[in-house]
Amino acid sequence: MTREQRKRRTQIGVGIIIAVFVSLMLYLVKIQIIDGAEYKAASANLAVTQTTMKASRGEILDASGNPLVTNRQGYCLVFKYADFPSYKDQPARNQVICELIKLFEENDAEWLDRLPIVYNKKGKLVVDKEKQQEFEYMVSESMLELENGVDSTPEECLDALIERYGLQGYGRAEARKIASVCFGMKYNGFSVPSPYTFAEDVPANLIPIVLENSSIFKGVEAESVTYREYSDTTAFSHILGVVGSISAEEYEYEKLKLQQLLNDDEITKAEKDSLHNNAYTINDKYGKSGIESVMEDYLRGKNGIKTTTQSSDGSVTEDFLLAPEQGATVVTTIESGLQSVAQNSLAKALKVNKKLPYFGEAGAVVVQNVNTGEILACVSYPTFDITKYFSEYDKLSADGDSPLWNRALLSAYAPGSTMKPAVAIAGLMENKIKLDSTYNCTNHYVLEDQTFQCLSRHGYLNVTTALEKSCNIYFFELGRELGIDKLNKYSTLLGLGQKTGIELPEASGMLASVANKEANGETWNPGDTVQAAIGQSDNLFTPIQLVNYCSTIANGGTRYKPFMIKSVLSADLSEVIYETAPEVINTVAISEKNLDIVKAGMRQVLTSEENSAHYIFEDCIVEAAGKTGTSQLKRTTEDGTVVDCNNGFFISYAPYDNPEIAVAVVGENVETGGGMSKVAVDIYNYYFGQKNKYEAVDKNNVLIP
Repeated sequence: MTREQRKRRTQIGVGIIIAVFVSLMLYLVKIQIIDGAEYKAASANLAVTQTTMKASRGEILDASGNPLVTNRQGYCLVFKYADFPSYKDQPARNQVICELIKLFEENDAEWLDRLPIVYNKKGKLVVDKEKQQEFEYMVSESMLELENGVDSTPEECLDALIERYGLQGYGRAEARKIASVCFGMKYNGFSVPSPYTFAEDVPANLIPIVLENSSIFKGVEAESVTYREYSDTTAFSHILGVVGSISAEEYEYEKLKLQQLLNDDEITKAEKDSLHNNAYTINDKYGKSGIESVMEDYLRGKNGIKTTTQSSDGSVTEDFLLAPEQGATVVTTIESGLQSVAQNSLAKALKVNKKLPYFGEAGAVVVQNVNTGEILACVSYPTFDITKYFSEYDKLSADGDSPLWNRALLSAYAPGSTMKPAVAIAGLMENKIKLDSTYNCTNHYVLEDQTFQCLSRHGYLNVTTALEKSCNIYFFELGRELGIDKLNKYSTLLGLGQKTGIELPEASGMLASVANKEANGETWNPGDTVQAAIGQSDNLFTPIQLVNYCSTIANGGTRYKPFMIKSVLSADLSEVIYETAPEVINTVAISEKNLDIVKAGMRQVLTSEENSAHYIFEDCIVEAAGKTGTSQLKRTTEDGTVVDCNNGFFISYAPYDNPEIAVAVVGENVETGGGMSKVAVDIYNYYFGQKNKYEAVDKNNVLIP
């Protein structure tokens, strides 16, 4: 290399060094002077975290906007991962958990016991049948890796848990409790973004104790959350349903739904982010039954995002990156005053008309708008205190009167003589009878080798008087002439023996038929047909079906789909998100003349002095029509004795000349259906009494004292 070349290379190197130095100086000027304040603020912040803020659940209102379910503020205790003893220091974890459990049990407060093995009433350790999926996880390779898997005994499981969590120094029962919390933390994925909830709705007196003893309860914090509040804790329990911790099955179901939504190529990134932010976690609440369940997607709301910034001086600031949105407001068709009247009246009627002392009092009432299908009241009795559903679940589920069971929608009964208007309609439409057609009731009806009886010797009756007197002989003969297929044709048109389509879970019931009989290995006989014609045989209908059937007769043959959800509104009530429109399922093409014949018979049920319902309806403020029914069945007492028992029914509508509402009443273990008609009278007097007051206010613009 020549001297000239060396000189040129030196000059280039010096130039590069100068350029780098100048660039560095300019950068320092920028960060220290131009952007100095920004960098100073940034360097002062040690940590920024984002937390999902759960949205408050939407409210549920009655038809008039009165609250049925609202929210109240309460506290839950959570473990914060960053401050709670690490899994590497299990003894410290165990000590915190043990002290918390002691505190709660000394104050008769509940904490969340999530372990799928529990001690039964006899003190034996057993698998909790409600937590089968959790049990399978616990014994799997993901956790305990037990050799016998799901065949492992509960005692083997507890031994493994004690070893896993180092609980040898505790008593066996105490070790199980601590292991329950440890299991819950593992199962729920305890981490920074997923705190663990130890207890919910914590008594206010325990919160300061925990907070003031932070050295003992390290990493345990109180969080303000909302809990459901009820205007009436018993009247609407079966309708509203409950909210509880999401189950493993529900969580997996929601995960699958989320994945299907995310797989949609047409959704935007913002929509995907929203879906992720609102994804269910294993710690979430979930509608378990009733409206809380079927309207879960509307009631749940949209989660927010909170940012927490901790500065070098220890100060903490919080801000919402995205504010949570409360769930939508669900407006029902239920009229709360009418619901309460129906429940109280039913309870009294069941007590007064109880037949046998061996069984409790049980029944149902459903009230429907005959011109829209709206359900105005829906009562199942006995009921339960919805606020004690979880704390008293074992007691409630073991109760022989089945208070948790929604009889109005899920119980199917042989309807007795309430079937007869449907049979009369079939006879008139098939031209088997006319108004002047008569049968002679001699109190006995012989069919082949069987003899059936009526309650009285009625003599010659036409269809109207047969309905009035509820003559079995008349309907035996009419049923025989029609045959089971024709009977079922019109029963189907009227909605009997099939689901109505209401939003809540319901039973389908059953129509007596040759096919059903043969499916059970039995033979259909002519006697089955005549029994079916008076609401016996294999006919099984739900109260919701009975009221819908009565409404169809009342309004002239239009069968509406019953509904209980009136609308869904935004949380601030400013926007209608969804509104239910009346839906016609089908129209029974019966002539007005023939329908009037059946209605006249139902009217005479309540006006004839020979009927017990007549005297009950003397106090009714509106003219009504109806039909009583009583069905016989065998029931077994607690000591195994089989006894004869009755179920009583009453279907009705009013006003007779311009129908507005229909009522179906069912009483188990009662003397007769006639005794249950008092419930309908109380309902009519309240409903039309209230209506008259409102009309008087509208007309005179003054309140009636």
